[in-house]
Amino acid sequence: MNMTKEEVARALSVLFHELTAHWTKEKIHSDVLETIMKLRIESAGVEEYMHGLIANVAFATESSYALQQVLGTMLQEQSFLSPAAVEKMMNEAQARIRGHIAELISRYKTHFEQIHDKTERKKQLERSYSALLIVNRIKTDFLFQFIHESNQNAAKRFFAANPNDVLEAFHHLSSVYASRWLEGLELHY
Repeated sequence: MNMTKEEVARALSVLFHELTAHWTKEKIHSDVLETIMKLRIESAGVEEYMHGLIANVAFATESSYALQQVLGTMLQEQSFLSPAAVEKMMNEAQARIRGHIAELISRYKTHFEQIHDKTERKKQLERSYSALLIVNRIKTDFLFQFIHESNQNAAKRFFAANPNDVLEAFHHLSSVYASRWLEGLELHY
């Protein structure tokens, strides 16, 4: 029996809710602010800070795609990877991303330079980076729960769905949940 697109979205939403049920907004906000403030402090000035933000947005975005690919691999092969295999795939992906970071930075820089007001550009970069931090945390936690032996019977249900439907819902819902967790976050400009 195939899972419909709607069933996939509902099931993933329930799983994301369960996955994040023990999180607190205060802790999430604190973690994000700590990461942003560390980057601000380590930067010699605004230009270096903006460059650091672009580099982090590029790296985090590409890492998010890599997490999608890990799930996609399992869905295509209809089998579970071991935690070590997931870590290895992510380490290899991150090494590839680091190897291409200069070209990625220029691509992302071009995108964000379309925002002419520098203060607004900085805000958008900080918002994007903050959201990506949470998206990647959700995706990573989900993947390790997905492959956990105690969850595999339930997770196998997703093998009966169109992999593209699962990946689309995975991407969309992780962004929706990240937005919810970031509501009310003050970055103090």
